[in-house]
Amino acid sequence: MSWFKGGVGEQGRLFKNEGWLDPEFIPKMLPFREAQQTHVANSIKPLLQGRNGRNVFVCGPPGIGKTAAIRWVLRDLEENTDDVIPVYVNCWQKNTTFQIYVELCNQLGYKFTQNKRSDELFTIIKGIVNKRAAVFVFDEIDKVEDFDFLYALMADVYKRTLVLITNYKEWLGDVEDRIMSRLTPDVLEFKQYNRDEFAGILKQRIALAFLPNVWNDDAFDAVVEKAADAKDMRVGLFLLREAGYAAE
Repeated sequence: MSWFKGGVGEQGRLFKNEGWLDPEFIPKMLPFREAQQTHVANSIKPLLQGRNGRNVFVCGPPGIGKTAAIRWVLRDLEENTDDVIPVYVNCWQKNTTFQIYVELCNQLGYKFTQNKRSDELFTIIKGIVNKRAAVFVFDEIDKVEDFDFLYALMADVYKRTLVLITNYKEWLGDVEDRIMSRLTPDVLEFKQYNRDEFAGILKQRIALAFLPNVWNDDAFDAVVEKAADAKDMRVGLFLLREAGYAAE
């Protein structure tokens, strides 16, 4: 017996493109988050006119599309202009000023970061982004251990928008006064999806990830209920994928 006899496209195959069920995948259309995406895009637009952008503090519970919505805006920006540099940093992985500076250098195309101090790295970053404009997105911002990088970016980068993402609305109250006086962000709160919105998003993913007529209504409703109960879209995506594996 072989576990791997057969291949893609043969009888019994249910998936069309299971990548659409990856929580990290960013769809071209993000239902029910258009207003939030427009808000962030409008905060960035002044950069395209040679002016400073507005800063945005994005908050809301996990699994409701915050990161996907913002990264969709970054992708759209990157595809439509070279005048603004989009940068995304996950602060769960990079949580100190030095680590964040190294990551910014890497994303900006500067690779010679070995044996350099934080101030030297920031001089390089500043020299690159001040030739144009930049959007800095810091996801899981509540994980950072210090605020020096935020202060430096706001003090010495001429044209920029900062987008800070967290699950915790109250985090903003813990930010140092020297940061808040410069940050003055718009607060953009993502509300929990309702059941119909969970169903709409999962139905879209099924159409993209599975071959036609794979899911019946009862099975789909069961997944929607589980995702709605957990209040987390990632639960729904996981169940869709695992159910497909099991059925195959």
